[in-house]
Amino acid sequence: MNRVPEIDGLRGIAILMIVSFHYINNQLVASQNLFGKMLYFSTSFGWAGVDLFFVLSGYLIGSILLRTRTSPYYLQTFFVRRFLRIIPNYYLLLVIIFIVFNSSFFQSNTFLSGNQSIPFWSYFLMIHNFFMGAQENMGNAALSVTWSIGIEEQFYIIFPFLLLVIKKKFLPFLLIIFIVLANVLRFSFDHWIPSYVLLPCRADAISLGVLVAWIGNEYDLSKWVAKYKTQICSLLIMLLIGCASIFLMYKDLGVLKHTFLAIFFSIGLIFCIGGKEGKWRQILRWRLLIITGNISYSLYLFHYLILGLSHYVLSSKGYIGINNFFDVAVSMIAFAVSMVFAWLVYIFLETPMVAIGKRFKY
Repeated sequence: MNRVPEIDGLRGIAILMIVSFHYINNQLVASQNLFGKMLYFSTSFGWAGVDLFFVLSGYLIGSILLRTRTSPYYLQTFFVRRFLRIIPNYYLLLVIIFIVFNSSFFQSNTFLSGNQSIPFWSYFLMIHNFFMGAQENMGNAALSVTWSIGIEEQFYIIFPFLLLVIKKKFLPFLLIIFIVLANVLRFSFDHWIPSYVLLPCRADAISLGVLVAWIGNEYDLSKWVAKYKTQICSLLIMLLIGCASIFLMYKDLGVLKHTFLAIFFSIGLIFCIGGKEGKWRQILRWRLLIITGNISYSLYLFHYLILGLSHYVLSSKGYIGINNFFDVAVSMIAFAVSMVFAWLVYIFLETPMVAIGKRFKY
């Protein structure tokens, strides 16, 4: 599968959305400053970057598995490659967190070492999101971002076997069922955390990504987009109008918001893969955006921890928050450190591990 630079650009956008949510929105919750309130509002949908990641993951993993499902080493190669791609970076985070948890220097910091209600061993098995849902508690703040890693890994384990037992022509119907069920399940929970961190409740975005992969596997996407461009654009316009109407009436999109966002991102992904050359594709190929996309996994894992460490070490705060210009400077330093650290992990750990994984052939 040839690397599509626009997809790396989309990854860059996704991680920048998430970082803006944690570095700006979450720190300006109590801001009374007009400019602070504007920044808070403008980054309030940064969490949707995770939905974009889920769509991209569904597409990329779906494309790989649909292409290789009849290969002799289908399961072995897929699992080895995923293990080497995901585990080294993730376990590095857990080792660092373990040191933080057991260091007396950080014991007074609630962000870094507080709320250890989730069993630490569950993070290693990547089932910690089950405990988060059951306890209705995100656990330690610095580790809270890892809920999505649990979802991703559970998807990696289930989906390869699913493709072995279902005929490819029936896959779209099954994916549509998953999309509908995700909304039903989210509606069934009284608390937001289970509906946010459990795979069945977030299967809509991943399923839409797999659906795009199925379309790309069955059809020439450039011809498909050219043929159905009017219908796709009409769907996008109706989606935007519908979302705007619901939001104006209820100030929220409710349980449907993740599906709406995933459809929007999936349409964008389809145009990235099969659309004509244009200014927007040139933007997605912007070198800095692609570099950010390349290091997005490491940046996702470590950026929140580094933010907490920076505020504690530089300003002795046991929480994250922007109250003055010094806090702004600390957050900017944290962002710079996160970018550099993520790049180092990408170069010296992630890239070599991925290279080893590529030695295993389907």
